[in-house]
Amino acid sequence: MNAQPDPVFAAIERWRPLWAVFIADCDIEDGMACDAAVKISIGPAYDALRAIYKIEPTTPAGLVAMMTVMLEADGDHLNLNDPDNPEVLDDGERGLVAVFHYAKRMLEQMQ
Repeated sequence: MNAQPDPVFAAIERWRPLWAVFIADCDIEDGMACDAAVKISIGPAYDALRAIYKIEPTTPAGLVAMMTVMLEADGDHLNLNDPDNPEVLDDGERGLVAVFHYAKRMLEQMQ
């Protein structure tokens, strides 16, 4: 049994407040203000999310937490196919995102 805390939980705790700021910035009604705010908040939020993607969970609970975050983030707020920045995600990360999108669709069908 693993006595060490699963590192995914600490990464999620670092990500959550950064993601909340980013989501709030996305909801700003004034287009120019929204763009300016998102330009500032997306980098830290994205970096923290990517850090979660790179962690190997060490417990089943950590894996569930990671999947929950990935489904919450969902890729909808990140332009994963940005032609101006094709190296946003590496192939492994793209594959992981695809798996979680598939899992999300399956969960939605089960509900």
